[in-house]
Amino acid sequence: MQRSRCYITVAVLLLLAGISAKLLAQDQKSPNHEERAKAVNVVRLINTAELWYNKGTTTKNGAIDAHGRYASWDELNNSGVLKTVQSQLAMVKDLQVSAKPEVIQGYHLDLLVSADGKSYSVALHDTRDGDGLFSVFSDQNGIIFLGSPL
Repeated sequence: MQRSRCYITVAVLLLLAGISAKLLAQDQKSPNHEERAKAVNVVRLINTAELWYNKGTTTKNGAIDAHGRYASWDELNNSGVLKTVQSQLAMVKDLQVSAKPEVIQGYHLDLLVSADGKSYSVALHDTRDGDGLFSVFSDQNGIIFLGSPL
């Protein structure tokens, strides 16, 4: 009787240790709140830059000409609109955004513009372990969506 209790106790402890290890591993793979907020802010930056590129705007530093269409990632980078948006909006001022497809560390950007330039779709995917564990999506409507695998 004593032995069977000992075996059951050991089995329960091993089960709990296994569950804890699994949960800890899952937590390490998914981005924390700060990383998610940074990814959302990058998409906000892109949405605002696309709007300003398309419609034009007047900023503290001058005017941005209206192009009448949305821009590719290279066009946004080369036009200076991204830097202007960053200088004007406090929530994106400190972001370090790269011209590469990995615009911030650990996230891959997909920015697709329609052939006529009237619409675009932006997706920022978490690249940890190649799983794409977290993604942020938006388009010309400016609504930002969060996604994660089932």
